[in-house]
Amino acid sequence: MSQAQIHLIGNPVSWGVANLSLLAYQLLAAVYLVRRRRGFKDLPDGAWGQFVCLGGVCVGGWLVNFVPFLLMEKTLFLYHYLPALCYLYLLSPALLEHTHTHLLSSVTHQRALCLCASAVLLSVFLSYRTFCPLTYGSPELSANQLQGLRWRDTWDILYRRR
Repeated sequence: MSQAQIHLIGNPVSWGVANLSLLAYQLLAAVYLVRRRRGFKDLPDGAWGQFVCLGGVCVGGWLVNFVPFLLMEKTLFLYHYLPALCYLYLLSPALLEHTHTHLLSSVTHQRALCLCASAVLLSVFLSYRTFCPLTYGSPELSANQLQGLRWRDTWDILYRRR
């Protein structure tokens, strides 16, 4: 019987990308709203409606699933955050597609966006490979190896001795 412990931290890079996409959507929506109020229509009405619907579904879904757990006075676990995180994972590629379609017109900008997206995907994969022992419990690591996976001092990685 295996003594591997599973810590369920997930993938910190993909969590960060998802949260950055939420921030990027909010900033982009604020810029669009200010410019529309001043009479500039950066997007055609159909694209604007699609952008607003994207926010309603993804950001609204995130809020509905995340905010109630902020009001709880108990320890929160991964299963509290996971449904909200799924909405942010849906927001990330949709925002990338919006940026590609409506904001970047030149081939040079589109190549830079492709390169940036490839770098993000590579870093998500490398983070997955690094944290596999914590997330899935395989392969088993020693106490020193587990402590070496700590990115932050606040991470409390427990190791059970046999």
